[in-house]
Amino acid sequence: MKKRISDEDEVKLYHIVCDISKICKNYFYERKYLPSDCWCVDDVVNEIALSSKRLKNKYKEIREQTTDTKEEI
Repeated sequence: MKKRISDEDEVKLYHIVCDISKICKNYFYERKYLPSDCWCVDDVVNEIALSSKRLKNKYKEIREQTTDTKEEI
């Protein structure tokens, strides 16, 4: 049986997902309402990629911690 991640860890993951959502929201707002020289899709993709890596690394770290804890019991 897999151990559920803690609420604290889930909140950490949630904040990273919210950061990604905010990047997307800002991009689409800027794309719709600002001239094309004010936004760049390359910058947005890079920001999302970095945030996704942070999310993946944090999730992996949390999963390893929950697995280690389970094995100690």
